[in-house]
Amino acid sequence: MRVEPEILETLCCPVTKSPLAKVTPHELERLNETIARGLAGYACGNPVVDVLEDGLATTDGTSAYRIRDGVPLLLPGFRITWSGGAAPAGPGVTGANEAGLWADRWQELSHRWNEMGPPVRPARQDTDLLERLIDKASSGISRAAPRALILGVTPEIATMCWPPRTLMLALDSSEAMIHNVWPAPDVPNGTAALADWLAMPIRDAAYDLVVGDGLLSMPHYPDGSSALVKEIRRVLKDDGALAMRMFTRPEKREPLEAIFGDLRNGRIGSLDFLKWRLVMALHEDMTAGTRMGDVWNAWQANVPDPSELMKSLGWPPDAPQILEGLRGLDARLNFLTLAEVHDLLARDFIECEFRVPEYESGDRYPTVVFKPRPR
Repeated sequence: MRVEPEILETLCCPVTKSPLAKVTPHELERLNETIARGLAGYACGNPVVDVLEDGLATTDGTSAYRIRDGVPLLLPGFRITWSGGAAPAGPGVTGANEAGLWADRWQELSHRWNEMGPPVRPARQDTDLLERLIDKASSGISRAAPRALILGVTPEIATMCWPPRTLMLALDSSEAMIHNVWPAPDVPNGTAALADWLAMPIRDAAYDLVVGDGLLSMPHYPDGSSALVKEIRRVLKDDGALAMRMFTRPEKREPLEAIFGDLRNGRIGSLDFLKWRLVMALHEDMTAGTRMGDVWNAWQANVPDPSELMKSLGWPPDAPQILEGLRGLDARLNFLTLAEVHDLLARDFIECEFRVPEYESGDRYPTVVFKPRPR
């Protein structure tokens, strides 16, 4: 995976914000000598023991980041220093994949990505909406080659029709998702990097477009989601745009009885759609969100014999595996209502486009474009 020069010039240390540059052969040799002498350490506290085959170094000469299998590892905890000890990661900065609860889940999902359907993955309607709205939003961009930041490695977004000569950087906190899901051969002007959305390795006002799918559901509310909004605003140009498909829960909680009644009566198109209706129905207050293991509990309590239900619906007998993977999972998701989304973004962004797809429960998955407020 090649890092385009125009993308490289937007990168920086996620901790110090010092610009990054490719290490030269001479610098790489010296750094590996330092590693061999036991004088290099990661910010997370572990010593660096493996030699670097490639890397990025800060231009102030204080630290470096490994490039592994073509992917820059730009998490704060992966910062390498060689002054005799590891530097602290900085106040309040924690690598996204160090939280632990989602790490194994993303590993599993990366191998099952092609088995999943909408609304987990964007439908063609969603990418059609994104294409049209991004084309309209980018009409005022003066740069000949727009820079687009994709949060996540969603292949449907990466491979959709972008404005001509668009350069793309995708940030994801899971190496498995990058290696198994990111469609590198189909994105010749794109690079994927391991990073924390709450501590992006990107210089201020470096991108014309920030695009993503379900961005506001992963960070913990309110601190994490507020920090994400501020990071997006920091890296976005004043004349840029934020475009995303949102996962929003209804203002009024839906009874579980109504959901399972719709399921038995054939009014739910797939277990993917069922899963997200259950996630939203089980949502507690915004600081708690939904414990994903509770989705499995609700399924088990209401469908004691899934094989009979699958047969009556004409669905594959192995379809319940979509929910089986949630058994005992303590990780949580936060789904905001539309009103909560607007409250969260109001200080930094202005909504300028809002579109709803026509598929099942489409009003819960709108595609929205926001313009940044002046700094």
